[in-house]
Amino acid sequence: MTSGAFGLSKSMLRASTAGTMALMLASSPALAQSETERSRDTTIVVTAQMREQVLQDVPLSITAVTADMLEARSQTSLPQISDQTPSLILQQNPSGSGNSMRAFIRGVGQADQSPSVEPGVGIYIDDIYFGTVTASAFDLSDLERIEVLRGPQGTLAGMNSAGGAIKLYSRKPNGEGGYVEASIGSFKRRDVKASADFTVARDLYARISGVTRNRDGYVTRYDYACLNPSDPEVVSGAIPRLASGADCELGTLGNQQMYAMRGQLRFAPSSVPLEINLSGDYTRDTSETQASVLIASAESANAGSANPTDRSGLSIPYQGVAYDDRFVPYGQYRRAGAVLNDGFASYANFYDPGVMYSAIAAPPGPPSAYVAGDPLGPFIAESASQVDGWGVSGSISYELSDKLSLLSITGYREYESLSGSDNDNSPVVFIQDTTRFYHHQFSQELRLSGNLVDDTVHFTLGGFYYDASTRYEGRIHTPFSGFCPAATPCFSFINDDTADLTSYAGFANVAWDITPELTLEGGLRVTHEQKDYTYARYNPDGDGEYLPLSNPQNPLTGQVGKYEETLTDYRLAASYRVSESLMLFAQFATGFKGGGVAPRPYSFQQIRPFGAEKIKSYEAGFKADLLDRAVRLNATAFYMDYEGYQGVPQVCLDADGEQLPVDQGGIPGLCGQYLNIGDARVQGFELETTIEPVWGLVFDGSMSLTDFEFTAINYPTTSIVVGAKRPGIGEFKWAAGVQYTLDIAGVGSITPRFDVVYTPGYCGNFTCDPNVNVDDYTLANARLTFRSEDEDWSVSLEATNLFDTYYYLNKFSSFYVTGQPGRPQEFALTVRRNF
Repeated sequence: MTSGAFGLSKSMLRASTAGTMALMLASSPALAQSETERSRDTTIVVTAQMREQVLQDVPLSITAVTADMLEARSQTSLPQISDQTPSLILQQNPSGSGNSMRAFIRGVGQADQSPSVEPGVGIYIDDIYFGTVTASAFDLSDLERIEVLRGPQGTLAGMNSAGGAIKLYSRKPNGEGGYVEASIGSFKRRDVKASADFTVARDLYARISGVTRNRDGYVTRYDYACLNPSDPEVVSGAIPRLASGADCELGTLGNQQMYAMRGQLRFAPSSVPLEINLSGDYTRDTSETQASVLIASAESANAGSANPTDRSGLSIPYQGVAYDDRFVPYGQYRRAGAVLNDGFASYANFYDPGVMYSAIAAPPGPPSAYVAGDPLGPFIAESASQVDGWGVSGSISYELSDKLSLLSITGYREYESLSGSDNDNSPVVFIQDTTRFYHHQFSQELRLSGNLVDDTVHFTLGGFYYDASTRYEGRIHTPFSGFCPAATPCFSFINDDTADLTSYAGFANVAWDITPELTLEGGLRVTHEQKDYTYARYNPDGDGEYLPLSNPQNPLTGQVGKYEETLTDYRLAASYRVSESLMLFAQFATGFKGGGVAPRPYSFQQIRPFGAEKIKSYEAGFKADLLDRAVRLNATAFYMDYEGYQGVPQVCLDADGEQLPVDQGGIPGLCGQYLNIGDARVQGFELETTIEPVWGLVFDGSMSLTDFEFTAINYPTTSIVVGAKRPGIGEFKWAAGVQYTLDIAGVGSITPRFDVVYTPGYCGNFTCDPNVNVDDYTLANARLTFRSEDEDWSVSLEATNLFDTYYYLNKFSSFYVTGQPGRPQEFALTVRRNF
């Protein structure tokens, strides 16, 4: 087949009987061998440019990872692949962001789960675009490979992606084979996955696969009142006791409880140049809220910053309980002599008793001047990070002639997510929420591909259509906020917004092999996007519009914000094969991340659209196979002009760019807009290598530098300053691994593997406040695998975070600082049977 429909042959995917790696990092060699021949086979085929190409011939910075490599590194979910991939950040978002993931490539991406903003990194499942960061941390079961394309994919991917694209490809049915695998491990881990491949009829093949993953949470939630019965506010009842057991435990955070199923049909008649692939999948994830702990409370949240303040006495105006260091369970801001000294503990109880007290020791002025009002009523947030979703897709590939093929890719997907948080990790009520996202999307892509002029000109013409609707419904509960008199519910309301996005595009890509060594490529894409965002705010009981966010003088409910833009992208690339072992390439490409409308306005005056982020990228590099393919070295250097960075200003602006008056939404620090607040430049490099000095011994490594710096400020009401770094983005990262396959004659093989990954630290905000900064960390993982001689059986023992390093994935700052600790040391045993 010459179309983009693609399936690697079984021989390409099969690991050696000794379990040697099939693919390493960006272009690691598939090291196939038999009992009579052990030769290096580095012919890896990808579809990054919408046609089948050998990986080392693609003039792009790309990392490809096979299922064998995922298994060797003990990786089971999408965020884990960022360990070995240069310039890539994939991390689960912190508590309060639901079942979502922050995804960045070369400093370009998105973390906000609001449907008002678009992902900056495109994620695809079998070439079907997945349109939200929510529910995007996919399980990696039954995959054939993953391709990570770095840099703008404006003319190459189905949906425009400014930072890059991550493409997951499932194993296609071929009529035979299957496996069953089971794992047990730390935190009562219990995983089972299986797949069966069979022939239904002549030329019709089917594959069924399933997975279930279960393990307990690694952060324990304790009842503060139970552990601290002599606290005066426990004695008075201001902090209620909820735990009934002697251990004072309320539950855990960060567990996993999910199952997923996939069914596929493949029709590939030998007499007709036609291939049809149909698939359907279902996922049910009922996990609890992700792990979170309190790092610093109100009196120490901004300690070490330019103007530190003690706000513990002012933090909770209505519950009557000071938010102070007694609720910090671990670290430098823990109260001396506290009961807990545990980095994996939290006092979150997800419960608001609904009382209404006056403020504690507060100076005059709102909201502290208000007398106590009527109780709000109890509110119990969900401890959940759940997804219930399904999708269907179909691709039809048909060869119109020896030189021309047509590919149709159709997909529909929908999900419902449920999430909740006790964001302050304490028994007092600072921020609690329960939210649901209802998302459905439809996409259609057509590609006409051909090879002309004696197969020296390769082209793809295509069109893409995407239509999605997301409903964002939730109870937002932040009663401390002083938006209203104490006699009314204070900042506790039902959010019910809807975002509708339509995008369509036409694109063309041409590659011309001027000589056998020199190829020039060009691409063009025109995209039109339109998004309508409808707002609604209701009282907590659902009866009537919420005050003050929606009333006759401030009608937020019913307002509709609109964004619409047409954008054009280009790509020019050149590659030159100096020799069989060395290829040079250079590329200029553009891309964008779509705009939207203010996601969280506090008043209707704050509603205004923001434009797309635009990227111009320049890169050059080489791909080399040296010393008879014993050494593979790929390198890329890049420079990007980043225009229209989307961020939240300190004070909201009107449509003319003027600061809104205070009585019309211009309160400093209370802006719900996104604006294109600045421009930046991003530069760096990516390096990947694989070295096999002797058969069975393989070293692999990668490193990257992402240097992000703001160069211009578009609005004066922002925290950005020229020369500042982007929060949340580290600079230098690296990874290294080694494995050795030892044959045992007549028995099988043993393969030990060891990996080390260094993840850079970063500033948590534009001012780099010390308590919000995330420190760098280095993790080590190990795996020992035994495979039987016929490869029917394998047994693996794995250790992740081998040296039990304590670190934070991210931090959140408000009147307090919370963090998401990474998983501690864990062990697991896996048994697999292949058929």
